[in-house]
Amino acid sequence: MFIVRLLVLLLLAVGGYWAYYVYAANSPYDQIGTAINSRLPEPARAYGCTELKKRHADAATAPAGCEGHWTAI
Repeated sequence: MFIVRLLVLLLLAVGGYWAYYVYAANSPYDQIGTAINSRLPEPARAYGCTELKKRHADAATAPAGCEGHWTAI
């Protein structure tokens, strides 16, 4: 039971940080956020990149993991 609780806690922590990165981070180049986002499945990564582009439209280059999505938006 301890392992299950630990895995759920880890999943909530990673998912929560990704949500913070996409919706509230000051920079689209946050190292932890880009690491999480670049390892997500394609639909989730595309959604995250779209939201980041909306919030940081003045960013010159795409954050890691968003290269293919940044110019398509």
